[in-house]
Amino acid sequence: MNATIPLEDRIIFALDLADPREALNLVDRLAGRIRFFKVGMQLFFAGGWPVVDAIVAKGCQVMLDLKLYDIPATVQLAVRQFADRGISFTTVHGYGPVVEAALAAESGIRILAVTVLTSFGAEQVSELQYQGSVDDLVLQRARTVLALGCHGVVCSAREASLLRQQLGNDFIMVTPGIRPAGAAANDQQRVATPGRAIADGADYLVIGRPIRDAADPGACIAAIQQEIAAALV
Repeated sequence: MNATIPLEDRIIFALDLADPREALNLVDRLAGRIRFFKVGMQLFFAGGWPVVDAIVAKGCQVMLDLKLYDIPATVQLAVRQFADRGISFTTVHGYGPVVEAALAAESGIRILAVTVLTSFGAEQVSELQYQGSVDDLVLQRARTVLALGCHGVVCSAREASLLRQQLGNDFIMVTPGIRPAGAAANDQQRVATPGRAIADGADYLVIGRPIRDAADPGACIAAIQQEIAAALV
């Protein structure tokens, strides 16, 4: 875990919205407290590069979360298109040749490999005809992509402690599926509280709905940041 990351960068706010104007209004409202935003498929397909450019222009960081998965040549060409946009992180699926292709693009962007989606549980992993547990699959994929030189992984906070114990601290760990105590899990199966995720080794927490739907988003952010700070101590 990297203890030097500023508190304002620890939360990557998920802009999971279909309306670019609504998304950028949220950036305006939250940018004083959060400086990192995730642009996923829904928003990118709705607003494209102007959304990314607008966030970067505000001095904020962007995680472009398109979870690329295609033949290696296509992935490499796609990641090259991301260069010089001010993007900090981008995501690809944790399949070795895809990760190698993304790294070969030499875009200057840190590549994060998605291990197992947080909506997956034991039943979904079994459908893949994989004989081990979710933890086993996450560890296997993480070990493979990090050996290839991938900058980091996206995993559930439930696996954070395992990956740190087995693979060390020299990689970025981003954990979605973060829910403050008492918040609904929604479509996520493998969730954790902010403090637990940080204590177990996560560097960055992807959080969307619990903040967006809060009666006072600013107060919600402040409470989460306080929990993160306590866990870091």
